[in-house]
Amino acid sequence: MHLSSRLLAAALPFAASLVHAQGNNTNYTTGLVAALNSVGLTSLAAALNSPAVPPALLSALQQGNHTVFAPNNAALGAVDPSALANLANILAYHVTAGHVDVESLKENTTTVVRSSLSAEPAVLLPANQSQVIVLSKATNGTLILENDDRNVHTSTNATYQNLQVFVVDRVLRIPGNFSSVVAGQTELSALAGAVTAALPDLVPTLTRAKGLTLFAPVNSAIQAVSEQLGQVNASTLTSILLNHLINGTAVYSTQITEGSNLNLTSAGGSPTTFVSNSSGVFVTSGSSTAKIVKANVLTSNGVIHLIDRVLLNTDSNPGQASSAAASYSSVQASQTSSQTGAVTAGPGTGAAGSLILGGGAAAVQFGAALGAVVVGALLGAHLL
Repeated sequence: MHLSSRLLAAALPFAASLVHAQGNNTNYTTGLVAALNSVGLTSLAAALNSPAVPPALLSALQQGNHTVFAPNNAALGAVDPSALANLANILAYHVTAGHVDVESLKENTTTVVRSSLSAEPAVLLPANQSQVIVLSKATNGTLILENDDRNVHTSTNATYQNLQVFVVDRVLRIPGNFSSVVAGQTELSALAGAVTAALPDLVPTLTRAKGLTLFAPVNSAIQAVSEQLGQVNASTLTSILLNHLINGTAVYSTQITEGSNLNLTSAGGSPTTFVSNSSGVFVTSGSSTAKIVKANVLTSNGVIHLIDRVLLNTDSNPGQASSAAASYSSVQASQTSSQTGAVTAGPGTGAAGSLILGGGAAAVQFGAALGAVVVGALLGAHLL
């Protein structure tokens, strides 16, 4: 069977959800098929007309408004057959709650929205938050989705009752786990090598963590302080590393805005503050400040921002870190409704998590393990 045909067959549950969601309303189905055909989605339209209607995958799609980023025929045909096993997750990652108001978006400004994908283990964000999609508005007024270091373009859009449909030229890739994403960033090659070498020890911790924000120094930043790092002991190195991490929450670039007064506590217990101005966005820990040179590298359990300097903050306050993480967790646990619209609120309004990596024995164990492998890899030394 041709790949596109296999995709159509596998996509029937998604098509069925649209049909069942409206109680098999013939008018709704006919109109939806017409809308899909009008924007060139003939493969998906044909699937909707199939007599084989399996149980719905997205039965809640009819509730409220949704935006669908619909891959065109060529995009669907290019999908690796091995991805079919995860088709339900792939489809869910192409649907958001609410409509994306293109007119209200500023050109060349990043916007982060929640998708409908929240199923574990594909997503390990705090409080069952769904994975996000990063998008921006081009100067010609079209939407561009920033996905896995690729720009996915929208060509046309249409509406049908509660659905807003944007045609996209590629199938969106679901963000991978923390270690695989780090390994895929060339500017984090030294760190990637360290993580890979230590997978048996680090993967369990990383995959259990729900909500991580890492400010990751690029290779040149590490090289600039390699001599200093080589002279510190394991305890000091652990403090430095933990002060690059916010645990229990994923903080996206849209939450770090000028005038937001966003203040967080690192996994090392130190205040982490931000400044946004015409020169860029900067993060400060202790007396060290770094510029974010690449933002919103998504992972299954959080986000990574690449920075141009190492935050050489050696302060350590496990009690404060634990208290902050517990506070984030408590606030996040109280959030029971799905988030719609752009993600702009800071962790204080509900972006936190439950796994405590920032305080007590867990913080020491996590930091010591990560610190040892990073320094060993970067300096060519034995693990501490």
